[in-house]
Amino acid sequence: MLAGIIVLQVLVAVLSIDLLSAVRAYVTGESLYSKGQKDAQIHLLDYADTQQDEHYQRFLVALAVPLGDRKAREALQQEPPDVERARQGFIEGGNHPDDIDGLIRLFRWFHRVPFMADPIATWTEGDRVIEQMRALVDRARERLQANEPDAPAVREMLTQAPILNKRLTELESDFSAQLGAASRQAKGLLLGLNLALALLLALIGVAFVRQNLRTHAAAEGELRRREQSLQLLLNSTAEGLYGVDTDGNCTFVNRSALAMLGYGHESDLVGRNIHRLIHHTHADGRPYPGQDCRMYQAYRLVEAVHVTDEVFWTREGASFPVEYWSHPVVQDGKVRGAVATFFDIGERLRTQAALRESEKRLSRLVDSVADGVITVDAEENVVLFNRAAERLFHTPASEAVGQPLERFIPERQRPAHHDMLRQFSRGKAETRILVGVHELTGLRAGGEEFPMEASLSRLQTDQGLLITVVLRDTSEQRAIREARQARETLEASNRAKTDFLSRMSHELRTPLNAVLGFAQLLRMDREHAMSVDQLQRVQHIEHAGAHLLALVNDVLDLSQVEAGRLTLSLEAVDMQVVADEAVAIVSPLAVSAEVVIIQTPLPSSPASWVVADRVRLRQVLVNLLSNAVKYNRTGGRVTLSLNAHEGLGEFVIADTGGGMTPEQLARLFEPFNRLGAERSGVEGTGIGLVLSQHLVDMMRGSLEIDSAVGRGTVATVQLQRASRPTVHAPAPFMPSQHGGLDGKLHVLYAEDNEVNVELVRQAMVFRPAVSLRAATSGAMALQMARAEAPDLLLVDMHLGDMTGLELADMLRRDPAMAHIHLVALSADALPDQIKAAIDRGFEAYLTKPIDFRELLRVLDGYMNG
Repeated sequence: MLAGIIVLQVLVAVLSIDLLSAVRAYVTGESLYSKGQKDAQIHLLDYADTQQDEHYQRFLVALAVPLGDRKAREALQQEPPDVERARQGFIEGGNHPDDIDGLIRLFRWFHRVPFMADPIATWTEGDRVIEQMRALVDRARERLQANEPDAPAVREMLTQAPILNKRLTELESDFSAQLGAASRQAKGLLLGLNLALALLLALIGVAFVRQNLRTHAAAEGELRRREQSLQLLLNSTAEGLYGVDTDGNCTFVNRSALAMLGYGHESDLVGRNIHRLIHHTHADGRPYPGQDCRMYQAYRLVEAVHVTDEVFWTREGASFPVEYWSHPVVQDGKVRGAVATFFDIGERLRTQAALRESEKRLSRLVDSVADGVITVDAEENVVLFNRAAERLFHTPASEAVGQPLERFIPERQRPAHHDMLRQFSRGKAETRILVGVHELTGLRAGGEEFPMEASLSRLQTDQGLLITVVLRDTSEQRAIREARQARETLEASNRAKTDFLSRMSHELRTPLNAVLGFAQLLRMDREHAMSVDQLQRVQHIEHAGAHLLALVNDVLDLSQVEAGRLTLSLEAVDMQVVADEAVAIVSPLAVSAEVVIIQTPLPSSPASWVVADRVRLRQVLVNLLSNAVKYNRTGGRVTLSLNAHEGLGEFVIADTGGGMTPEQLARLFEPFNRLGAERSGVEGTGIGLVLSQHLVDMMRGSLEIDSAVGRGTVATVQLQRASRPTVHAPAPFMPSQHGGLDGKLHVLYAEDNEVNVELVRQAMVFRPAVSLRAATSGAMALQMARAEAPDLLLVDMHLGDMTGLELADMLRRDPAMAHIHLVALSADALPDQIKAAIDRGFEAYLTKPIDFRELLRVLDGYMNG
């Protein structure tokens, strides 16, 4: 019987070694499987990036290991198992030939046992994901070979490959953890079994010796020798070992246990209650009742116990932390006691505490850095994530650690980012820092992208390569840069817009100058008087030209308002006076349209004043009254009512026209949108209301339009009332001078357009005292002025060889010509251009089309000295 137990123990030991070796082989195979999967993913990304077939072939080679293991698994899962096919599969999977028999036995014997069934299920799921990856790549390769790089299959490969790789990584982690758990379970069970067999052997030997003591003296000697051997075996271990019976009394103890507990001989413990000696008190001083002792659970509950948070007490009364295992001893189906194995883990705990303290200091140091710091391992998984990184990505470190770094990079940039890290990790050993700051795009937890700068460094440790990325959010710097660029772009756009408007004004006003100028000359010519029909035709020309000029003026005004370059002179304005002026301007239009304008004065006799720019307010009222007349009916009426409320002055213009639909009202203030009126024959520009609204806003007021089909339209302008009026001195009266004058006025006209020169020349018929010469360029004007200085120089702003401003600068630099009076006569009517001319010495600025009455008035002023 004793020999049978010894043989059984030897067989169990051999089986233990074989099983542990097989478990180790599976762990090694898992590493090869993981490496093959990672290499396949790298070659897959290279193939997606370069679309070169060599990367596809490398992808297939990398999958050989996982596919070989899959072949072995499927062969062993057959009924009956195909052992030879399984052997071939394990060899293809890179396993050592000496390990294959153990791999097969472990699979066949324990594939339905939970500690092996769970890893096999994870293994099977991993093979299914690899098959999905291979099918994904094969479909994409067919499209790429068909020269369809943008095919859905290719895009699917690019998007699904990282997802499958992540799933494989998770499965490999599960598989590794399951194998580790299986290894520990097997180790614990086999150790317990061996110890139980050893204890059983000792007990049976003692019993056998006692029974045969009298008749078998030689056997007694052999038993003592075997006991000594067993004790030597127990004493040779570094772990503390002792046994207890079901009463908790010590049955044996090894030398290591005696040394750790401070006892000199086995007799000091054997036969005594071990709990009362070494386990009587918790670490914090609380009593530890024997019925609560977890070590006794081994034989009470017939289960192994592993404890890491308790202390044992020495003979001298000192405690030390221990990690112990307690396994039940069962004999003939009956629990006989338990065997305990323990270690003094004080040094380990001190080392761990020192390591934790060092890690805390390092963590506090890293957390104090203002920039985000992220450290990743060789697989690009996060192992460190400081507080600045938490704020940067809106993700707590607990959720970031263990995750792939690409989680914080937008998907479109992940391949390039991965390539950069891979090249850096494979660089020369002496290259510790990636030189330069690299611009990247980060991805926050909520999906928000933001710009950042990154610098990289690497460190080779015993656990592998670590790469640290230091990140800085550059959103503010980029916003400042973009704002500066936007401002510069806007300024350039405004300059281009100004240049365009200046040129447009010049190009449109130049032909209008000829049209309206000669029309005025025809109408003013008394020597060659025209018939009534001819005068009507001339009036039509003037009317059409005036309409086009109004359009140009409105466009220029609107552009100045939108650019913020139109300035108003706000002052106290008499409501009744400005209303009378507007009605007087519109009255001729109302008479011709057979529309009556009715004014309703203010209810109170004292004048009411509002804060406004008088000229611009009159422009707004003229525009609103003109619209009320033009879009009225024959025999209709327009009512202008003035009201003064507390703090507000109000102009209400109501007409009896056809009114507008809600759809038309919604689009009323769209520039150049006449809401269908362009087909009615009524003239208009489509921007008068838009300009009026802007002007009223600039005067801190409001403009509201109310209309309905069949009941007309009501326009209401509200402005803030003025506290008191501003008194202006009346302008001096200048009598009209249309007769001949005594004396001479020598005028030089610098103009490169012959039609404009001829127009002014004919206008001089009304001023015989004016002597007019013309220069068709700036250089010619300078030459003629030096030869004979004029009294007055009329200057166009756009000469062929220079601008009017440049001509003025040249005149002012020459003392012989600095006294010449300068008057601008130009089609460029922009306020900035006019201001620039006045600042450079021009005494007046006349715009084209020329108003001859204004031109003649200027000439009269210079003739009168």
